[in-house]
Amino acid sequence: MTLEKHTKIIFENIKIENQIDFFNLWKEIFNLIYSNKKANFNDPLIVSRIHKNFYLCKYFASIKSVEGDILECGVYKGFSSLLLRTLEKKLCISNKNNFFLVDSFEGLSEILEEDKPENKNIYQSKKGDLKANIDNVETLFKNFDNVHILKGWIPEIFDILDDYNRYKFIHIDLDLYQPTYDTLNYIYDKVVRGGMIITDDYQTPLFPGNKKAWEKFCKYKNIGFFSLPSGQAVIIKE
Repeated sequence: MTLEKHTKIIFENIKIENQIDFFNLWKEIFNLIYSNKKANFNDPLIVSRIHKNFYLCKYFASIKSVEGDILECGVYKGFSSLLLRTLEKKLCISNKNNFFLVDSFEGLSEILEEDKPENKNIYQSKKGDLKANIDNVETLFKNFDNVHILKGWIPEIFDILDDYNRYKFIHIDLDLYQPTYDTLNYIYDKVVRGGMIITDDYQTPLFPGNKKAWEKFCKYKNIGFFSLPSGQAVIIKE
């Protein structure tokens, strides 16, 4: 049985909420961003991304009635940002939440010792990897007046944000140790009660720095978190 067959068995006809079909939503976003490419559901990387996006959507939908803004750090081509913004629209959320999307659009920042995989057979990322075009991302969101795309390096880029902003949902997809830690350090006290922080690469062998930064911060703050089967991790602010 192919990986595609397994993927369809697991995800077809799964409803997030309000009869929103997750798999159709995912394919809709994929087609918008990769208009000249067909999704290969036999590709383990794509299937892994579907798993992660499913958890992202479920947690996001669970706090639809909570007041607060949304922050994503590590936008890349805008897939998860557009997924969540489209889901918000389909959920008919009446609150006017701002989406702040932060990325250098210059690729990865400096690679530290904490970021180097212990397994020498795993690819060692380089500064500048995963560079994306900000113009393409801006085009995706041109019809959304509550989406703000911020280009710059963490933590300096946070100076642009209003210090009084309060956030209900934060998605961290920064891959590396230092920007992950700096983001947690900046944002945690600004998260409302019941708000959530999800990191994308907690169990990703390619990016061990993410887990090190996450665990160091949680230990420092004495915060509990939950490790998801998808390789992500989530904090729910009590």
